Amino acid sequence: MLDNPEKTARLVAALKAAMPFEVELTPGVVKQLQAENVANPDNTHRTVSDLSYAGDEGGILCHIVPPDEQHALFISLTHVRMPRKTALATAVADYQRHRVKKLKKQSYL
Repeated sequence: MLDNPEKTARLVAALKAAMPFEVELTPGVVKQLQAENVANPDNTHRTVSDLSYAGDEGGILCHIVPPDEQHALFISLTHVRMPRKTALATAVADYQRHRVKKLKKQSYL
């Protein structure tokens, strides 16, 4: 099991209570979206409008619906960055580190 069910449920609840909130797409995600003609390279900050949990396979998913509503993104929380000033930034960073460590251990990364 990658995620601690209780900690993950508490984090999802806290993030849902904080919605909508802003995240920054990682450079790798921006590059991939640009290759697919989906992302504007000048707009790496996005607003999360909803969350879901996709189990160990996907983890916590951020639902990002841009104002033009042409290309909604469903992206793992491990592939975005929370602004450090955000109250939940430390909890999100802990979740990301734990998840990446577990994925590497299981040879997914």
